[in-house]
Amino acid sequence: MDHLAGVDMKPIFCCLEDGTIFEGVSVNEPVECAGLLSFYTGVVGYQEVITDPANMGKIVVYTYPLIGNYGVNSEDTESAAPKVGAILAKEYPPYYSNFRAEISLHDYLRPTKTLLGHRFDTRAMMVHMREHGEMGAAISTQRLGAEEVKARLEQAPLVDYQPENSPIACDRAVPVVKAEVIDFGASRSFYKHIASLGIDATCDPESAEIVIVSDAPYYAVEDERKVDLVRSRLKDKPVLGFGHGCAIVARACGATVRRLSFGDHGLNIPVKYVGGGRNEITVQNHNYVVIPAGQVESLFINVHDSTCEGFVCKDSRAAGANFLPNEAWFQAMLDAIK
Repeated sequence: MDHLAGVDMKPIFCCLEDGTIFEGVSVNEPVECAGLLSFYTGVVGYQEVITDPANMGKIVVYTYPLIGNYGVNSEDTESAAPKVGAILAKEYPPYYSNFRAEISLHDYLRPTKTLLGHRFDTRAMMVHMREHGEMGAAISTQRLGAEEVKARLEQAPLVDYQPENSPIACDRAVPVVKAEVIDFGASRSFYKHIASLGIDATCDPESAEIVIVSDAPYYAVEDERKVDLVRSRLKDKPVLGFGHGCAIVARACGATVRRLSFGDHGLNIPVKYVGGGRNEITVQNHNYVVIPAGQVESLFINVHDSTCEGFVCKDSRAAGANFLPNEAWFQAMLDAIK
């Protein structure tokens, strides 16, 4: 069944703050929005990206050309509703097929304010971001100049995310560690993963042995309130941060973090542990990198560009990683902050 039959697709424009404009058409109602133009390089996972709290407010460009081809199911959502402002794709097919699919992406987005657009030259958009960096953009039914885009970005609210997901019970009789989670934007997968590592995050916070800072929207890294909150916890217990939580913890330790021109947003990102052993292929979604200096040392390194993918600050008993580690690397992080 062609679920796009009768849909009136209207021209829309992705207008960047540097004056560049890309043209496409809307699949659903062309709601105008403004936010950070970012990207995702995975072949699968569009549903998870759309609902990930760490992507709050972003305009996401998918580099894989077919988006929506396997529909949407209720098991793989990372939160209760879409979190991105807009989804831009090369092609949104009129049919979807997967044995787990329950609804089309178009129908899933219908009751929301998340725009779905396609027929964009996503290759050209990605090349532009690689050359000029991720930047602010506005989606409109009209061509907007650079100053108009900047004005809309100034008016676009940066939402202070309110936690939606809850910790999942660890199924081990004796957990590896009890932890309190500071949730700045934790996905459902985040809680599933830490439970699989043997972390009991359902415990009474008073009995927690460590504090874990979750992933968060990119702009949370610059939020001094969040940094101060984590800094206050460093006085009491060891602290670990993951995703953008890594950069927040690093800043709380006094370290410098740098905004990347374009971050890591996708699958198959190779990382090595400074202590040796085999490299790991990771899933990442972050816009900042920690700059090792003084008491802040690299714990994990990107194989491609040698940037810091994780750090340790022994004086503050803190560490972080831009990804969720496997069990061995999580234990290495715990050992590093003892």
